[in-house]
Amino acid sequence: MADIFTVAQAAEFLGVTDSRVKRLARESLLNNVGGDAAEPTFSSDEVKRYKELAERIGGI
Repeated sequence: MADIFTVAQAAEFLGVTDSRVKRLARESLLNNVGGDAAEPTFSSDEVKRYKELAERIGGI
């Protein structure tokens, strides 16, 4: 089972701000797996896949 990232953990891993991660969640680019809309949480596997994809297409 994958670990769960908070907004802050996802932001640190991706090298972006917390508000950017929340926007990615609102835009359904990262799926909230358990937190509420104000403080979503994410599967670490999904955050890693997003980072790989974003790097391939030119940035996060």
